[in-house]
Order: sequence, then structure tokens, then C-alpha cells
Amino acid sequence: MKEKIINIPNLLFIAILICFSLPSKYAGRAEGLKSPLAFIIVVCVSEVLFLFNLRNKKNLRATLDISTFVFGVIFIWELFVTRLDVYPIMFIPSPENVFAVFIDDRVKIIKGFFSSLFLLLIGISTSLVCGVILGTFVGWNKRLTNAIYPIAKAISTVPALVYTPYVILIMPTFKSASIFVIFLSGFWSTFMGSINNTAFVEKKIINSARVLSLSTMTILFKIIIPFNLPRIINNLPIKISAAIMTLTAAEMLGADNGIGFYIRSSLNFGNYTKAIAGIIFMGFLVAGLNALVNISRKRLIKWNY
Repeated sequence: MKEKIINIPNLLFIAILICFSLPSKYAGRAEGLKSPLAFIIVVCVSEVLFLFNLRNKKNLRATLDISTFVFGVIFIWELFVTRLDVYPIMFIPSPENVFAVFIDDRVKIIKGFFSSLFLLLIGISTSLVCGVILGTFVGWNKRLTNAIYPIAKAISTVPALVYTPYVILIMPTFKSASIFVIFLSGFWSTFMGSINNTAFVEKKIINSARVLSLSTMTILFKIIIPFNLPRIINNLPIKISAAIMTLTAAEMLGADNGIGFYIRSSLNFGNYTKAIAGIIFMGFLVAGLNALVNISRKRLIKWNY
């Protein structure tokens, strides 16, 4: 009980609240200090999540370390920027002003969120389906594996970001171009992983299926793919991060909507407050998608190896 109350994250949380009582030179500047409401909500929600996760003794150390880092960054940011005015406010705005953007620009941010999320879901899902099915078929046939795997390995070393400007140029619409580059960012790794996963399936499982006179399609879709499902889901966070990087680059090049466009347009007008808010929102998006992957893994995958 004592460890749940007296710890570094809680001390930093109290220090952040104390900072609000200190005078701020920022309030007298041209931009001014916005309402701290959004910032206070974020800090309080972070504290609630921290206290909630303390119940899990298995991940106690990780919870303490992550929360210490988060509250430490927020405390330093608030103290040195808002209260002590150490850094230039043009390039490092106060956390109050950054988080106030989520209230002031909520319509643009929500619209951009759904636009980006739609492209992500379509691109990632199609790359997974195509990569898993085609990779499993190729991995099942040794001749195809020997012919295609070296070529796929060479192509996969080229980042999807390299293709992005050219794909945007030749595709009929920006949405189709974005979906295609997201597809490329995840397809090759999924395709190669599925080839390797098919080779890793134990021979006795395949032989047992053949003894039962199961067709090749049944073996592939009812045995091999489900057997490799834990590996596929475990690699999803990496694919999501790569897809978001690719999407952001695409949106910054030729979009008129989305989180990447919001960040680019803010930077073009020198509004670093909104740009930083967009970057933070992008981090929340990645964290949220990874959390959904972890929840899905626990609920859908009852086996592992």
C-alpha cells in the first residue's frame, strides 16, 4: 500500500500541480497563456491510469518506469517553459497552449483522425490478408519458395517511403495512392514472414492432416494459418508503426486532410503549437492501436508457442 502512494510518479504529479501556483512570464507574451483545462485533464487522466495499472503486480516495475518518464517530461516542460521561461516560446510552446489545441481545433483533428484511420485500416488489412495468403501458398511449395523468396527479400529492403512521391504522382486519387503505399509498407514483411512461418510448422502436424486425407486448401486455411496466427498478431505493432510513418509522409506530400496534413499545414504557417499537438496526437493514435492489438491478442489467441 505504501508503494502505491509514495513513489516517484506520484511525487512528480504533485510537483506538476505545484507548478500551477508559480507565476508565469508566458502570460505576458503576445501569444498569451491559454486555458490550462485540457492540460490539467490530461495530467489527471494520466495519474488515474497510473493508479489503475498499479494493481497489476506483474508489470509494476514497467508501470513505475513509464509513468516516471511521462510525468518527468511533463514536469520539466511545464517548469522550464511555462514558469521559468528558459526556452524560446516560438519553438517550444507551453503545454497549456499545446493541449488547448485539442479543444480549439477539435473539429479539424477529429476529421483528420477518421480520414487517417480509414486509410490505415484499409491499407493494413489488405496487406495482412494478401501477405498471409500468398506467403502461405509460396511457403507450401518449395519450388516457389526458392524462386520467389530471394526476389521478395531484395525488394523488401527498399522502404515504402521511397515509393511514396512516385505512387502519389501516378495514382488517380490521393486516397488510392495512400492505401497503396500503406499496403506496400506491410505487405513484403508479412509475405516473407508467412513463407518462413509455413516452413516452421511441425512436420508431424502436416503428416497427421495428410493421414486424415485433408485437402491442401483445408491444410493451409484450417491448420497452417491458424497455427501461425500468434506470430502474425505479435508483429502487428511494428507494421502499424511503419504504416503510420508511411501515411504521415504521404499526407504531408499531397493530402488535403488527415493528421499528416494538419502537421504539415501548421509547420508551413510557423504554428509550432499546433504542429506539436498533431505530433502528440499521432503518438496517442499509435499507442491506442497497439493497445487494441494487445487486447485482441489476449481475447482471440488462446494458444502460443
